Amino acid sequence: MNPTQDAIEEEAAAWFAKRRDGVCNEEAAFEAWRGRSDAHVRAYAEIERLWEQWRQLRNSVRMREMTAAAIEAAARRQRQASGRRWWPLLAAASLAAIAVLGGIRLLPQVMHASAVTYSTGVGEQRTEQLPDGTRIVLNTGTEMQVRYDRNRREVRLQHGEAMFDVVHDAKRPFIITAAGGRITDLGTKFLVRDEDGTALVTLLQGRVEVATEADTKQLVPGEQAHYGANVAGVRVRQVDTTIVTSWMYGRLDFTDWPLDKVVAEVNRYSAVKLHLGDTRLADLHVGGSLRTGDNSEIADALSAALPLRVASRDANEIVLMRR
Repeated sequence: MNPTQDAIEEEAAAWFAKRRDGVCNEEAAFEAWRGRSDAHVRAYAEIERLWEQWRQLRNSVRMREMTAAAIEAAARRQRQASGRRWWPLLAAASLAAIAVLGGIRLLPQVMHASAVTYSTGVGEQRTEQLPDGTRIVLNTGTEMQVRYDRNRREVRLQHGEAMFDVVHDAKRPFIITAAGGRITDLGTKFLVRDEDGTALVTLLQGRVEVATEADTKQLVPGEQAHYGANVAGVRVRQVDTTIVTSWMYGRLDFTDWPLDKVVAEVNRYSAVKLHLGDTRLADLHVGGSLRTGDNSEIADALSAALPLRVASRDANEIVLMRR
């Protein structure tokens, strides 16, 4: 951005803050400022648009964190700017309005400068709304980095699982990289899970493209793509999406799963791990619905339904044995 345009946008921010808080009695001067050029009109309209955008997204934890970072960046910028007179003018208005407005104006720069990390601990779930309105629900033990710029929106899923409800923008593709592959939004609501280098992509609504170096597939709702370590290309199958998304409602649904797989799945949600003390238990098959997070309760439910018993339990582990 050139210095002249930069100065116009700073002046627009100052006028907006003063007028919003009702401390401005200089409407004639404001109209004269805005009437100087089309650039002045556009700058003020953009400030109004960004303010409204922030109001819609202000409940996002990440948006508040980014706004705070942008406020600090604005303060540093002011301390470094010699001879600039706009900050005293802003200081006459509401500090809250100034801070938020300053944050919004710098958000694209903050986002472009570095990726934003989102993560959850064991048993934790977290919902985030990105600046474009895209919603992400992170499941237990998940970490990802999000980077937006003027041309594209990128997510790198390090590990874990998340649901993406993407606001489609043909001019700025939404791309997720996971397990060595790439998932591209085509107007989509979908889940991505990365488990030890193998990815599962489940499409709930819309369309999504899944690509590896060797293969590319487009999914339709109800399909799940499987790729990564020890998988040739991109394999696609039909799945029951109510089972795949059950974790979003605090439970795990499954049909005819081997017990060792059930144990591995419930252990993702609890610091207290279930352990099969008898290898013969692994092949027992289970169906039903379990509430996530309380492995002690799950152990009791399994022992009531299957020929097994709780042999021991402590703060870290519950051992299941054959009955």
